[in-house]
Amino acid sequence: PTCINSIIMIPNTRSLALSLAIAAAASIEIEYCTGFTIPIPIPIPSTSSRLCAAKGDNKEDALKDGRLVEFTSGTGANKQTTLGAIIGKEGKKNLKILNSSGRTSSVPLRSIKHMVPNAREIVSQVQIEQHETAAANALEKDAAAGGQSVAEVWEMLLEDCNDNDDDNESESCDSDATGTGTADLVTLSDLILGDSSSMACYATRAVLTEGVESFCFKEIGNTNFDPVGGPIYEPRQLDVVATMRSRAKVEAMEAARWEDLKQRIYNASASSSDSSSPASSLFIVENEGEEIQTALKSLERLGCMANLSPDEMKKQEKAMLENTNDADELATAKQFLQNIDRRATPEVARQLLVSLGIWTKHTNLDIVRLKVRTAFDAHLEDAAVDIASHPPPDLDEGSRLDLTHLPAFAIDEASTKEIDDALSVEMLDTATDGSGSIHKRQRLWIHIADPTRYIELGSPLGKEAQRRATSIYLPTETIPMFPMTLAAGPLSLRPGEVSCALSVGIMLDDAGGIDEDTAPIITPSYVRTTRLTYDEVDLLLDPFAMVDNDNESKSDSNSDSDSGGGESNNRPIEDMETTVECLRQLQYASEQRLRWRIDGGSLESISPYELPDLTIKARPSPDGIDGWEVDIYAKERCAANRIVTELMLAANEAVALYGDTHGVPMPFRSQGMDTLSDDEIEMTPEGPCRSWIAILSTSPSQISSTPLPHAGLGLDMYAQVTSPVRRYADLALHFQIKSHLRGDPLPFPGNDNNGDANSAGETMVGIAKNAGTISRQLERPANDYWLKEFLRRRGTQTTKVLVLHSDRWKDNVYKLLLPELGAICTYRSTKSLVVGEQLEMQSVHLSEVV
Repeated sequence: PTCINSIIMIPNTRSLALSLAIAAAASIEIEYCTGFTIPIPIPIPSTSSRLCAAKGDNKEDALKDGRLVEFTSGTGANKQTTLGAIIGKEGKKNLKILNSSGRTSSVPLRSIKHMVPNAREIVSQVQIEQHETAAANALEKDAAAGGQSVAEVWEMLLEDCNDNDDDNESESCDSDATGTGTADLVTLSDLILGDSSSMACYATRAVLTEGVESFCFKEIGNTNFDPVGGPIYEPRQLDVVATMRSRAKVEAMEAARWEDLKQRIYNASASSSDSSSPASSLFIVENEGEEIQTALKSLERLGCMANLSPDEMKKQEKAMLENTNDADELATAKQFLQNIDRRATPEVARQLLVSLGIWTKHTNLDIVRLKVRTAFDAHLEDAAVDIASHPPPDLDEGSRLDLTHLPAFAIDEASTKEIDDALSVEMLDTATDGSGSIHKRQRLWIHIADPTRYIELGSPLGKEAQRRATSIYLPTETIPMFPMTLAAGPLSLRPGEVSCALSVGIMLDDAGGIDEDTAPIITPSYVRTTRLTYDEVDLLLDPFAMVDNDNESKSDSNSDSDSGGGESNNRPIEDMETTVECLRQLQYASEQRLRWRIDGGSLESISPYELPDLTIKARPSPDGIDGWEVDIYAKERCAANRIVTELMLAANEAVALYGDTHGVPMPFRSQGMDTLSDDEIEMTPEGPCRSWIAILSTSPSQISSTPLPHAGLGLDMYAQVTSPVRRYADLALHFQIKSHLRGDPLPFPGNDNNGDANSAGETMVGIAKNAGTISRQLERPANDYWLKEFLRRRGTQTTKVLVLHSDRWKDNVYKLLLPELGAICTYRSTKSLVVGEQLEMQSVHLSEVV
C-alpha cells in the first residue's frame, strides 16, 4: 500500500514506555526534547489508500489455506461466532474450516466475517486454541486494569485526530485522505500489547470489541480481509465515548441486578424440595420491583399452556397473539426467561413458578389459561352483603303461596352448601264417587330456590352470574356463580327458615306420567325445609335399619352414614313418623316415574343399571404427598338419588309443558337415540356394559326454541329450571316464567332458534347454549388430572377393572370401568379382551392411560 509520512504529536505527559511503543511500531529513531511535544515522523499507511486498496481486495483470493478466520453459524438467538483455520475447499463456494474442538465445518464465504492478520500456516487445533487462550488472557488483564491501555492509545490517537481536524464534528475521526488518527489492527496490537503476531492481533481485536473500553474505537471500511494490517480503526469523539461509558455503566449495573436475581432464583429453586426451607420464604414476590413482579405475572400467561399438546399449544399461542394484552404478556415472559438464561417455553415457565412458590405443583393451568375468576371483586361481595341485610322489594309478595305447612325435604350431599331444591307431598281430598266416599290423591311439590327474589336482572351481581354462566365443581374447590354469602345464604332453601321458592306442583296419573286432566301448578311460594343427606334418606327407607328420633342408626351395616366423604348432620328429626311416611310416598312416586319413562323408551329401557358417579376430593395437607391429599370413591345411586332425579325431571317436564302451552319462549332440550337390536342388547352383559351401550346409542343433546322429544330421558319435551343458584340458564328461565306469571313483559321475548353470536346473550336459547362451555373445559380435565395423580400414587398396587366396551373401529381399544372409583377410561391393550371381563391392573399402569 501507498504510505505517507505522518506527524504524531506526543505530549510530554505521556509515559516513556508508551512513546517507545509507538516508536517501535513505526520503526523510527526518537530524539527527545524538553518541549511540550516531540515531532516524530512515522510512516503510517493513509486511511484512504488502505480503504481504496481494500475495495480492490478479492476476499476469495485472501482466504487461503492456513489462514485464521472468524465465521458465523446459526440464526437468531442461536447465532454464534467461531474461530477456525482454513484447511481446504468444500465444493465451489464453501471453505472447509477446522475449529479448536477438532470439528470441521463447511462454511460459505458470506459467513466469514474476519481474517486474523499475520496468521499463516495454521493447521492444528492446538494453534487455534492458543489464539483463543491469548484472547481470553488479554480480556482478563484488560478487565483487571480497567481498560487502561486501550484508553491511553485512544486518547493519543484522538488528540492527533482533533489537532489535524479542528472542524470535525462527527462521532469519530473523519476518514479523509490523510488518514490522521486512524490505525490498523496490527499497529494497535503493537501499541496496546507490544506485539503484532497473529495471537496478539486476535487478542487485541477481542479487547477492542469486548473489553472494558470497547466503545473507544470504531472499525471503519471493509478491511477485515487485508492480509497486511487487518481492519482499520478510528477513535470515537470524547462526548460519544462519555455517553457510551455512561450507558455501559448502566448496563453493567443492570447486568449485575439480573445476575443477583438469577442467583436468588437459583437458591429458591434449589430449596423448593426442602420442606424446612420453602421457596416462598427465600423469594418473596412482593419484595421485588414492579418490573420483576410484572414479569413473574406474565410468566403465568406462558406457563398455563404447559399441559397442552403441541398442536393445542400452537393454536392457543396464535389466539393469544391476536389479543394485545396477551401478546404483550407472552413477549414479557419470554424475554424474562431469556434474561435469566432459561428456555422460553411453557414448561420452563411453569417449573419456575412452582419452584418460586408462586404456583403449586398442582395448580390448575386451565383456570389460569381461561382466565376464570375464582374470587369476586370487592364491590360484588359488598353488594351481596347489602342484599342479604337489605333485600329489595319482593315483586311476587302478593301472589306467593304459603306452603310452610308442608314438610319439605332438601336432599343432597352433606357437603353441599347451595341448597336449591326440596320436595313435599300434599294429600288432597278428591270428589266423592257415587257411594259418597272421599278419595285421597297426592300432589307432589318440587320447590326450587328463588334467586330472582333478590337478584335483579341487569344488576352487577346478575351480570356477573351471566358472565360466569355456572358454578364450577372441581376436586380442589367450588367456583360459585354467586358469592357464597348469597349462594349459601338467602338464595338457598335454608333448613328451618322460611325461604322464598318457585314451586311446581304436579299430580301423576296411574302410569306415572303428569296427569293431563290436572294442569301443573307453578307459583312463587314460601317454604320451610328440613335438610337430609342422601345417605340419611337411604337409611330411613331401609326396612332393616333401626333409626331412633335422634337420627342415629342402630344397624351395623349402615353405621357409616355418608362414608363417601360427606358429614352427617347429626340433628334430630322432629317428626320421624311423618318424615318416613313422606319419604316413602316420594320413593313410590319416583318408581312410578321411572317405569313411565322406561315405557317411553328411555336409556333405562335398555339397562336399568346406573353407572356409579366418580367423586374426587383433593385438598392441601402437610401430611400428603407434595402437600396434597387425594380421595376418590364411587358413589352408587340408591333410592335417595332416584327420588331427587325423578322428581327434578318431572318438574322440568312440567315447566316445558307450561312454556309450550302458554307460548313462553324458553330453551327446550332434546336428544336423539339410535335403535339397538335385540341381539346387540342380549349379546352385551347386563349391568354396566349394557348401560354403556345405551349411552353410546344417544346423540349429543340439542337446544332449541321448539319442544322436541328427549329420547334419552323418555320425555316428549324437556327444559331445565331446577338449579337457578348454580346455572344462569336456569336463573334466566326463572326470570322468564315469573314475569309471565305476573303478566309483566318478558325479559327474553326473542325466540331465536340458532342462538347465533348476535343474539346469544339476548335469547333463552343463546343463553342456554353458552352456559356450559367453561364448566366443560374445566371439570372433566380436572377430574382426569387428579384421577391420574391418585393412580400414580398407588404405584404397583392393583386396581380392579371391568371391560365395558370394545371399539368396533380400532383393534384392541377398550373402555374400562374402575368400579371402586367410578372412573371410566380408554385403554389400548396388547391383546384381545372380552367385554364384561374383570381384571386387576397395576394402578401406575392405569395412570398412563387416563
